[in-house]
Amino acid sequence: MTGPEPFLRRVAANGGWWLAERFALLGLTLVTSVVIVRALGPAEYGELSYVLALVGLLAPLAQFGISGLVARALLEKPADHAAVLRAALLLRLAGCALAFGVGLAWWAWFETRPAGRWVVLVLLAAQFATSLQVAEFWFQVQFKAAALVPWRTGVAVLAALLKMVVAVATRDPIPVACVFAIEYLLLGGASLLALRRTGGAWLRPARSPEWVRWFAARSPWLLASGIAEVIYLRIDIVLLERLRGVEEAGIYAVAARLSEVWYMVPVALMGAVFPALWSRRSDAAAYQRSLQGSLDALFTVALALAVLLQFAGRPLVHLLFGTAFSAATPVLQIHIWAGIFIFMRALLSRWLLAEDLLRFSLVTHVAGAVMNVALNLMLIPVYGAIGAAVATVISYASAGWLALLFSARTRPMGWMMAKSLLLPLRWRDISLYASHLRVALARSRHDR
Repeated sequence: MTGPEPFLRRVAANGGWWLAERFALLGLTLVTSVVIVRALGPAEYGELSYVLALVGLLAPLAQFGISGLVARALLEKPADHAAVLRAALLLRLAGCALAFGVGLAWWAWFETRPAGRWVVLVLLAAQFATSLQVAEFWFQVQFKAAALVPWRTGVAVLAALLKMVVAVATRDPIPVACVFAIEYLLLGGASLLALRRTGGAWLRPARSPEWVRWFAARSPWLLASGIAEVIYLRIDIVLLERLRGVEEAGIYAVAARLSEVWYMVPVALMGAVFPALWSRRSDAAAYQRSLQGSLDALFTVALALAVLLQFAGRPLVHLLFGTAFSAATPVLQIHIWAGIFIFMRALLSRWLLAEDLLRFSLVTHVAGAVMNVALNLMLIPVYGAIGAAVATVISYASAGWLALLFSARTRPMGWMMAKSLLLPLRWRDISLYASHLRVALARSRHDR
């Protein structure tokens, strides 16, 4: 297949698989969360959320800053995919060992209830299996999502059923957290088997000195950036547990779950579209149009969700989680606005990689982390979960948009994001997008 039309169809089909998986996981995650929350209640769900947030804070160490680089390396040297994946696996395993060591030190020295939170160590040990998920990037750049998605979706369904059964049967957050560890193991195995069945290289850790050096030269920026990012994404629940208790953390976690469940959509979309955007870099005008159009689409979806939940938030919380979680409604109505910047950030992260501006990824995430920690420490003692939600929105806007305006290298992307934020006032562009959509729908009906 050659020419632009077959290529675009290939991109669309591949992207369709990733989006189908994300929407299936979105519904599955929502149903699972409802059952777990109702089974555990505010305090016990707060305990589970705290444990998972603590493990999440160490996730950047486990990823070792190379996750975003693997796709770029595979795009630049597709024939060298075996060496790329093996070097990436080696570094990811080293990162998992580092994360486990840091987690063990935290558990031994800082936990007030170490005996009851041994499950943190179980989750960190299971993260070694997630190293095998570097195979996902090979499926992305090869446009072979159909070979991986059914395996991962099957694992997700099995894990979700197991989580719900265990939550209802035990009403204890510790066994439920253990199921998350089992899910890590199964997802790693699914990635390995799918790669092998599709003809990719059998994953095993290997030095591949050239690629280890290539990753090592770039990963420190992304590793530090990932640490800063996860601080402003996950520190709120940890601080709420420490400053206001597990019940307040549980209320916030429910609101954050309903808000953040949508975040997987832009990540999947940009993962599927990134190879197509990369191919347009030689044509500056087409590249800029693609970036602006992508940002506008991401902003539109996020804005629609935010407006919808202003009206549907209260009945949705009551319907899904019951009156015990009524206090989560105002938290959700604030927290959901952070999604606008998270959605557009999915494209920003890919753009920084494509433009080799890795240090700016660190700068933006550090700005968000500093802002989030400072605001949480100021607002949580007074306003509790609502204060944490306000801190989240401000810090996400700072890291995902405002920080870009302070450097000439990133300012063009900052202005494009500002233009997207003004999309409701850009009537000419809205009319143009609507015209393109009508043409695409008409062509689709004609093809059928």
